[in-house]
Amino acid sequence: MRVLFRFGFGASAAIASMSLVVMSACGGDAAKSQVDPVAMAASCKRGDTTALYLAYAEYIKVTTPAGLRFLTAAGTDSAAPEDAFRAMQDKGPSYFYGGDSAAKLKIREKLESVGPFASLLIVHRGATPNATGDSVTVKLGGYYIGGELEGKVANSKTIVVVCADSAWKVSSTKDEPAK
Repeated sequence: MRVLFRFGFGASAAIASMSLVVMSACGGDAAKSQVDPVAMAASCKRGDTTALYLAYAEYIKVTTPAGLRFLTAAGTDSAAPEDAFRAMQDKGPSYFYGGDSAAKLKIREKLESVGPFASLLIVHRGATPNATGDSVTVKLGGYYIGGELEGKVANSKTIVVVCADSAWKVSSTKDEPAK
């Protein structure tokens, strides 16, 4: 314990470290078998937006050409929900795009000032959970703003995210026919 204190860790950090060691030592297969299955299933409960995060991350991963920056339509029903916008941020620089034409011009100028790269405006077209809440179907589309891809339409996709083994996972991704 003295070694921990000499290096500037407080008593609470030392206790937390010791607790982790004790908890991991008490784990093992016997502890895993005692996990309440109801508590495990709660990890995919209704209202959990992890499914949206995964759907957006999947859309960004499979859409070609790949966007280097990402946009969401601000203040509309096509805007990315909070967790979805976080997925966009995790994949690259992300911006709110929308409002009036002056606001759009301002963001276009900002995008041009940092480089002539394609930005993918991701359009949220809906998310529908199934009746039991263990699956969410997310529909996404997109448009390229700026760079050499200006105006190109990205394929719309339907992404199904399911709760499997007490965690959300992408089950399928399907291109939608062009309209």
